[in-house]
Amino acid sequence: MNFKKETYGIQAATYIRSLIRSGELPPGSPVRESFLSERLGISRAPIREALFSLAQEGLICAEPQKGKTVRHMSAHEIYDSYVVAGILEGAGAAESVRNWTKRDRDAFHRIVADMGERISYATRLDELAEIDDLFHAALLSACPNVRLVEMARASCATISKYLYYQYWITLFTPKEFYDRHLAIAKAADEGNAASIERILRDHYRENGIRMSELVHDNPEPRPLSAREHAEPCESQHGTDAAGSH
Repeated sequence: MNFKKETYGIQAATYIRSLIRSGELPPGSPVRESFLSERLGISRAPIREALFSLAQEGLICAEPQKGKTVRHMSAHEIYDSYVVAGILEGAGAAESVRNWTKRDRDAFHRIVADMGERISYATRLDELAEIDDLFHAALLSACPNVRLVEMARASCATISKYLYYQYWITLFTPKEFYDRHLAIAKAADEGNAASIERILRDHYRENGIRMSELVHDNPEPRPLSAREHAEPCESQHGTDAAGSH
């Protein structure tokens, strides 16, 4: 792999992220500077820089006597991270939709239409990951609270999706995935702030339940009750933010 000298650390971080996302470096596995240095053909200094950056993002853990490892999240941490993401994005989307211009709304509709076209040939969610990111970014596109948007986009749900990406792509069938996003799109079109917040909170909570069940044999989180489906959930505190899904 060829690197430009001034971007060694940045490109090394990108490469390490790709190893984590692909499952080659699964959660809990050691991250060895010597291995990465040899594979990339660069010195250890930019590798250390990259690992420090990834630790700041929440993807890498450094513990005395244990060295550096890919972060591992408990079932409850995964679940809580999605709950927090739903609270943040729900609040941000409710503010955003109120400020949408016709151009914003048309752009959002194009993304939803594109998503609908893609499920005609998609067989797994990894084929829809990019459009998923665009969909959720569009929901927050006109939110005036910049800090809220930053926190929503860098919430711990983003970390868990990245760490357990090979699980995430099996959460739903492409049709289920599209139907769930279509329900969010309908709420956004109606412009009811309470409805948008509720549906996004439920959307993320179900993701958290399913993800924790896939990753762990004995997940701690429980399914939503009928009352919780009907009412906005109370704020819950998740794990430390990734420097924000």
